Amino acid sequence: MPKVGMPEIRKPQLIQATITAIDELGFPGATVSVIGKKAGVSPAIINHYFGGKDGLLEETMRSLIKEFFEVLHSELHRARKGSTLDKAMAIVRASISQSQTHPQVVKAWMGFWASAMHKPALFRLQNVYSRRLQSALVAVFREQLELEDARELAFTVAALIDGMWLRGSLAGGIDSDYAANVINKILVTALPEKAQ
Repeated sequence: MPKVGMPEIRKPQLIQATITAIDELGFPGATVSVIGKKAGVSPAIINHYFGGKDGLLEETMRSLIKEFFEVLHSELHRARKGSTLDKAMAIVRASISQSQTHPQVVKAWMGFWASAMHKPALFRLQNVYSRRLQSALVAVFREQLELEDARELAFTVAALIDGMWLRGSLAGGIDSDYAANVINKILVTALPEKAQ
């Protein structure tokens, strides 16, 4: 977590420099020195305000997660008067939106997931993200399903999103329309007809 006093205008600059460094050099190669050069700041500034590379990586992922939930909120707001299927697909669309599937962002997410297994702060952040996504899906499915069924379907849809996202990113690009169509077909068979 950044210390108080870091100029707000510098945070987005440092976050973008971090994403660029990860894109070019991977998570391990995105050193404080490299990020500092890309952002035009001294590595000492990064160390002072973020406690080093891990703190800056955590702040970068917080930013990407915040952006995701802003897109999610916007998509759900647009679908608020729609069916359960419409709302579920709003969550799917947010998960595979352009902001989440840009090649630079994909590399940052993949590095984050790999590092989360070894760094407690990133692991906690990953758990928060996963729980919030799961809760959003369960809330939508509870409109038509019993709690346990809603939880199971939410788990399945989250796994489908992750799977489509991972397969697409490893194949060189995520085809958001294809992924959404496949998940939509599965939801049509999983949800009661009145939910569509």
